[in-house]
Amino acid sequence: MAKFLLMGPVTRDTNLKSDSTCKGIGGPVYYQAGVLSSLKSDVTAVVTLGKEDANLLTYFSKDTQLKPVWGRETMQFENFYPDEDPNHRVQRACIPYNPLEVSHLDFLELETFNAVLISPLSPWDIPLETIKHIFESGTRVYLGVQGYLRHLEGQNVVLKPWKQYKNFLKYVNFLFMDEVEARVITGDSSTSLLEISRGISLLGPEEVIITRGDKGSLIYSRHHDKSYSIPTYPPQERVDPTGLGDSYLAAYAFRKQKTSDPRECGIFSSIVSSLKLEKKGAFQGNINIINQRIQELKL
Repeated sequence: MAKFLLMGPVTRDTNLKSDSTCKGIGGPVYYQAGVLSSLKSDVTAVVTLGKEDANLLTYFSKDTQLKPVWGRETMQFENFYPDEDPNHRVQRACIPYNPLEVSHLDFLELETFNAVLISPLSPWDIPLETIKHIFESGTRVYLGVQGYLRHLEGQNVVLKPWKQYKNFLKYVNFLFMDEVEARVITGDSSTSLLEISRGISLLGPEEVIITRGDKGSLIYSRHHDKSYSIPTYPPQERVDPTGLGDSYLAAYAFRKQKTSDPRECGIFSSIVSSLKLEKKGAFQGNINIINQRIQELKL
């Protein structure tokens, strides 16, 4: 059984669509834990939140070993989806200062994990020293880049270039972002996604994965010096787009324990994301449902 460590904030979310409003738990760790627990992995989650929101932890599967780090308050997000594109999202937020420091990991034997999934939602959630400490333990680091680009202007979330990205990426094995984030990360919006991913891989990551909503995803492997274009697989219905990228990341890390083939990992992750889109909340399937969908699509 593969063993995963997940790190990041738990959030109180309000998800708005043109015809519905949904309030509840959010944050990448919640969606990632849903995927990995459903696939019968050994999951430990180190999460930040305020004690007044301790009830949010009951949303996690009982199989997830939760290690809360209590902060002054819980991060809050309002996600508005004006259309069917899951990458088209307008956000408002309240973002407290709750960093996960190296000292918060003292009770863990990092070298026993197959992978650590790091998912900040603000620039200070996971400091450089924490990522370096994990990387130097020899455990594979999967990083979702979004938090390092997010800044508040009033209560509105805006993306800005990541000034320290070169310092961070030398300690990352697998880097994940959406296509908007990919064009923001370096501050150069004129470069192609392939050129961006290839350039970033030279700074450390062996694979750079860019999700593109309905256009699928792009994977660049430095080891193979090759890019892979992964299609989307249409869901039977579109119910809840929140957490799709987080679910993709978790599915990719899971499949990576079985195969080194980026294309196979991308297809598996795309299927998981499609199945997640069909239900509210975190992924609720299992490996049999995933394999059945793969067979139906003749992949």
